[in-house]
Amino acid sequence: MEVERNDLCHDSQWSWQVTGDRLLSILADLVIDIDGQQVALRGDGDRIFVEFPSVNMAFRMVREMGSFKTARFRLAAISSSLTTVGLTVIVRTPGRRLMSIGQEGNSWLLRLFGFPNAQIHIF
Repeated sequence: MEVERNDLCHDSQWSWQVTGDRLLSILADLVIDIDGQQVALRGDGDRIFVEFPSVNMAFRMVREMGSFKTARFRLAAISSSLTTVGLTVIVRTPGRRLMSIGQEGNSWLLRLFGFPNAQIHIF
C-alpha cells in the first residue's frame, strides 16, 4: 500500500506538490479476511474500492456500526474527512456498485437524512 500526500509542504526529508484538488492519494491492493470471507480493498489514487463478497455482508458491516444514529454520525464524519482530502470510497460487490462516499458522492435525498457527500447506487 502506498500513501502519497499532495500539498505545498516541504521539510528536510519530504517534498510534496499539489496535484489537482486532492490532498491525499491512496494506492492499495489488499485482501482482508473477515469471518472467513475476503474483502478486497483497492486504491487507484483518488478512489478507494471496498469490495464485499455479497450485499448481505456489506449490510452486516453497516449494522455492526451500531444504531441508526451512530451509523449516520460515523458515515457523515467519514464522508466529510474524505471530501476534505479529495477522496471517494466506493463500496461494491463483484457485480454491483452499492454506495459512494466522499468527493464523488452527492445525493440530495441522502443529504436530507444527514448523510452528506454520499450516494446510493440502485441500478
